[in-house]
Amino acid sequence: MKKSLLIVLIGFVFSNTINAQKYFGKSYAPTQKVDEYYDVNDIEKKYEVMGKTELGQGFRSLEKVQRKITDLAKLKGADAVVFNMEEETISNSQSNTGSVNHKKKDRSTFNSSTVTTDIKQKKVYATFIKYK
Repeated sequence: MKKSLLIVLIGFVFSNTINAQKYFGKSYAPTQKVDEYYDVNDIEKKYEVMGKTELGQGFRSLEKVQRKITDLAKLKGADAVVFNMEEETISNSQSNTGSVNHKKKDRSTFNSSTVTTDIKQKKVYATFIKYK
């Protein structure tokens, strides 16, 4: 009983992570080959944009992201994918330091500094293309 419950739970988590990628657009019959582009101006054939997706968190290598998006494109019936990567600042962190110097009797000096660090996230955007 415990093993079957564990198998069902693992299956649910696995299927949830596969379907977590967002896609907005049309779907066609699945394709086997998807051309990859990094600039829409490189496409020489007539085409229509069939949809878009993005992947912004949880990837360790860009190769895996590219493969994951290409697999989704095949599933949705795309003939090509145009990749675009952007880095956006999602938050920032500040640290302040200060010190007081009392070397002289009648005089004190105060020094302070602030360091701001931007926390950035890379996002990969993909446009799915269907040739006409």
